[in-house]
Amino acid sequence: AGPLRPAVAGSMAIPGLFRPVIFRDEVLIDGGAVNPLPYDLLFSLADIVVAVDVTFGGRPPKRRTPSPFASMFGAAQIMQGAITAQKIRLRAPDILVRPKVEHFAVLDFFRASQILRAAEDSKEELKLMLGARMKAHGTV
Repeated sequence: AGPLRPAVAGSMAIPGLFRPVIFRDEVLIDGGAVNPLPYDLLFSLADIVVAVDVTFGGRPPKRRTPSPFASMFGAAQIMQGAITAQKIRLRAPDILVRPKVEHFAVLDFFRASQILRAAEDSKEELKLMLGARMKAHGTV
């Protein structure tokens, strides 16, 4: 609980791109830097835990030598993918959905409608999996 503005600003503070936010003697950065798929925080709070993984899991197509900025983001994506893969190996969510959005970049903020269209199939997949899981769990 607390003020929303510093929390939102901190959640957008991507290391190397935006300054961290200092709030009550804490340094706030984008949580994806350390926990890109935070479903593990929900196990004690929910009957069925759903995770939607949009971390990049593949290899980018080989083009030309990336800029230092692109290299930094590429390294961050590799680290996030490794963190996510390890978490899933240790304890997977009840339902894991991976929308086909790997061709979008981290900073494609203004392409939200295209991203949502690309994820449309995953929405239907999630509905089916959630319905089956709820039925098996006895909550339907």
